[in-house]
Amino acid sequence: MHRSSYCGINCEKCKVYLATMADDDKVKEEIANEWSALYKRNFKKEDMACKGCKSGVLFALCSSCYITSCNKERGTENCEECGEFPCDRYQEFVEYQKINNTGAVFD
Repeated sequence: MHRSSYCGINCEKCKVYLATMADDDKVKEEIANEWSALYKRNFKKEDMACKGCKSGVLFALCSSCYITSCNKERGTENCEECGEFPCDRYQEFVEYQKINNTGAVFD
């Protein structure tokens, strides 16, 4: 599991993270269009900013992530440290990422 995220998504392989670190507005715009269709929401390139869930600079949907809040409540660095791993909520999250082909890479 990649240690910089709570859920195990490898930030260094995430499109939004990479575009943020490169400060690439063109790629952010492309991701906003792609993810607007994927998540059935209206994202703007400004929403495509993330430096990892522990940084304070988060992708719009991550700001209310139940996996993040669960880890914070339990005082764990990531889901893998939890005695209930993998819980139903975690499994649902991973399945959602796979089914919807979000491009999330888990380590």
